[in-house]
Amino acid sequence: MAALAILPYSWFPGGMDIDSCHYGVVSRTIMETGKWIGIYDVLDKGYFYTHFPLCLWITAFLFKIFGVSTFTAKLLSMFSGIALVGAIFYFGKVIKDSWVGFFAGIAILLTDPIVRTARKCRLDIPLALFITLALLFFALAQKRSRWYYLLFGISTSLAIMAKDVAGITPILIAVVYLILLWRWKELFHPLFILGLGLAIAPVLVWAWADKGIILKTWYNCNFIHLLKYTDCKVRWYFYFWVLGTKYFYLLPVAIYGAYLGWKDALKTKSYEVLLLIIWALIFPVAFSFGRQKLDYLIIPMYPATALLAGLAADSVLKDVTKNNVARWAKYVLLAGTIIVACLPLSVKSKRFDVSVNVAPVLDQLVKQAPKYEVVIYKQDRASLLFYSKEVRDLTMISEKGDLEKLLGSVNDKVRFYFLCDHDFNELSPDVKNSAKILFRYKDRIVVVNQKEPALVVTLPEK
Repeated sequence: MAALAILPYSWFPGGMDIDSCHYGVVSRTIMETGKWIGIYDVLDKGYFYTHFPLCLWITAFLFKIFGVSTFTAKLLSMFSGIALVGAIFYFGKVIKDSWVGFFAGIAILLTDPIVRTARKCRLDIPLALFITLALLFFALAQKRSRWYYLLFGISTSLAIMAKDVAGITPILIAVVYLILLWRWKELFHPLFILGLGLAIAPVLVWAWADKGIILKTWYNCNFIHLLKYTDCKVRWYFYFWVLGTKYFYLLPVAIYGAYLGWKDALKTKSYEVLLLIIWALIFPVAFSFGRQKLDYLIIPMYPATALLAGLAADSVLKDVTKNNVARWAKYVLLAGTIIVACLPLSVKSKRFDVSVNVAPVLDQLVKQAPKYEVVIYKQDRASLLFYSKEVRDLTMISEKGDLEKLLGSVNDKVRFYFLCDHDFNELSPDVKNSAKILFRYKDRIVVVNQKEPALVVTLPEK
């Protein structure tokens, strides 16, 4: 079901937001330069310090094997989404039974940002997967064998290397859980401490190999920036508003599941539901202290709420109803997938439609110029760099005076300018006469200085 929900039409160009294109460009740079440490960010023209590099490394490796494409860029996130559903299903079995896992899997697929984010080149779904695996292994360590603490540590390390600060949460959740249950001795168990070492050691090794280049700028970006960001005007309760408005259809079910699970825990003395409650609360509570608040930052909490919803559905529905729900879910999903595949629908994403269509033309143009420079004026840089197969650098201009000065200057190389038609029309007549319009797509144009008037424009195939 997860594969049918996530994979269809993901190979069409588009569907990538700004962050996705940024990560895709950096991953391609890693693949092309072979520089896996001290990663260069062509957009910021310096070291990539926004996040730790595990997902970028994996995407660069996938680019090397399968080539650079929209589908390959999304592959890690899509596979992580499918694997996340499997991990949640097994987590439900560990907590209670297969029906809890099944309904939790349905709940996570119905959670608004999950499938949508899985179809992008983002870090959030891999992060959610690694956090879910870490806490699954922690639960198994409580129920079966403490050797699972080692897998808990490894999964936590993957979560940290996927998206740094948020990846630490399995450790915080585990420690709070053990303290609330007065299991103090467990905190000092040799295998638990070894698990913590496995969580931190790979990060320290990478930081040492990177010669500490990234750490200061990363610290400023991921701690100071979040705490002191001034441009975000949302209130402290932003995440609870998100849950109340965008998750209203499953939130009451999850809360009821927490209530039922806690009642059952008091009888059975098996407190995995407490682990889920801490997990569900820690993200909206912790990130509420930061000044920059974005709804996708709390995506890793949704596996916990899905499992709580699974507990509610398992307790409320009778066995006959459960079987009918499972059967109809299968039929509806299969029928819907077949119908959508057969109907003559336009499923091509409109996101960055201009970059998708302009990039191939720009590639044809730069191939004809031995020396060139691409200048963009008030356009998105990340998407154009990602969808272009030839352009590896862009000069970005946002002031009209700078554009007129550059467009009217004499240079020994060809300059291509990508801008809106109305912005070009607002330039002075002398400057406009010094340039030639090569290509027009909707309200965007590509112009060139008059050094190369014989350039041939090849329109991309539709």
